[in-house]
Amino acid sequence: MGWFGRLFGGGPAARVERARRLVAKGRYNDARIELEGVEGSEAEAVRAEALAALVELNLEEARARLNAGDRGGAAEHIELARAFGATEEQLRSVRRYGREVREAASRAKAAAEAERDAPAVEGDDPLWSLPPDDPRVRFALLVETWPEALRARLLALGEAYAAAVMRLEDGDPAGARQALTAFVEAEPAVRFDRARAALALGQFPAAASDLRAFGDQVGHQRIGNTHTAVLLGQVLARLGRGAEALDILDAELARPEMPGDDPDRLALQATRVGLLEAVGRLEEAEREAARLLPKAPRDLGLYRMLGRLRVALGDRLGAMQALETGLTTCCSSPGKCGNQPFDVEAGRLLARLYLEDRLDPRRAEELLDELSRAVPTPEWEDLYLAALVARNRGDPETPRLVERLAAELSEGDPRRERLAEAFPDGPVARA
Repeated sequence: MGWFGRLFGGGPAARVERARRLVAKGRYNDARIELEGVEGSEAEAVRAEALAALVELNLEEARARLNAGDRGGAAEHIELARAFGATEEQLRSVRRYGREVREAASRAKAAAEAERDAPAVEGDDPLWSLPPDDPRVRFALLVETWPEALRARLLALGEAYAAAVMRLEDGDPAGARQALTAFVEAEPAVRFDRARAALALGQFPAAASDLRAFGDQVGHQRIGNTHTAVLLGQVLARLGRGAEALDILDAELARPEMPGDDPDRLALQATRVGLLEAVGRLEEAEREAARLLPKAPRDLGLYRMLGRLRVALGDRLGAMQALETGLTTCCSSPGKCGNQPFDVEAGRLLARLYLEDRLDPRRAEELLDELSRAVPTPEWEDLYLAALVARNRGDPETPRLVERLAAELSEGDPRRERLAEAFPDGPVARA
């Protein structure tokens, strides 16, 4: 059962109702735990539904593990299904499926061995006849993610460069950084890989230096899923150099080679909004975030940023609207993300606004239920939400929760101001 349910329990009828809601949301094991020790026909009916669903889920997971060759994992889920009440016929069905999978795998292995023993036929490019895990193939695939104009320059650096890059890919950033340094003078594009190695080592100033030099000498561009100017802006922001990062992004956005419909332009603009927030230009950041949303209507991060900015500017209803729109637009149903996981930060902020302002308690409860599912162990923000619920219900446990919250905050923590405002009779406000 989630932390919110544990904090605010109830009698048998409330527990049955809560279990029923958990079953409706697909949280069958939470429902089973909720009903432990609860008797009665209604409890038995909900318990039976939850157990039947758990049996099917575990049998399906066992089939998936068998497909993946994980016989040990499959056996664990078969035993779980048995514990939840699976019939012998259901268990036999999964075991039959396992035998069929093994037989199919054996046939596939024999066919592969026969093909391997057949005479080799040389193709136009012998590179692609190598095994997929061959370092040469892996390096070639990496180079393919670079802009076409730079690929030949990188390949011309030879095997030593390829070996240095593969050291980074194989988890040796220190060795890779040292090896890559030998190529930087001859080819400035190598600075991107050296910056990646520095980031893996937590050497952010060095990474920023290499990324800036890359932009100056090669020109910022997209490499794989990364735009080098966006990455540089993020690194500089982490170093507290937001103004410098803004200058770089503004220069990149002003380039004539980047028209308004360039897909990289949106990533640069979104990063710029975050930097505007970081340097305190909140009104400008709010305007830019709102202007970008029609271009990225399914970007939950942008809705979350807009909500945060509006809270900072005192527009709490506008923040609620932005967050609700984001959860609704980006999910299959409000607050229940389908194609994206539930956004914990957006859910926390929205629940906090509803609870602080004592608005829409039903919607607040829905959000708390989602958070309970997404956050197995409550953090400070979750306990703050629980304290707000207690305050709004007039729960006598409220002072205890507030004392616990206050004890975790240092004197300079900005959350102390929020705690004092929400609980004017609490220890922070009295201090």
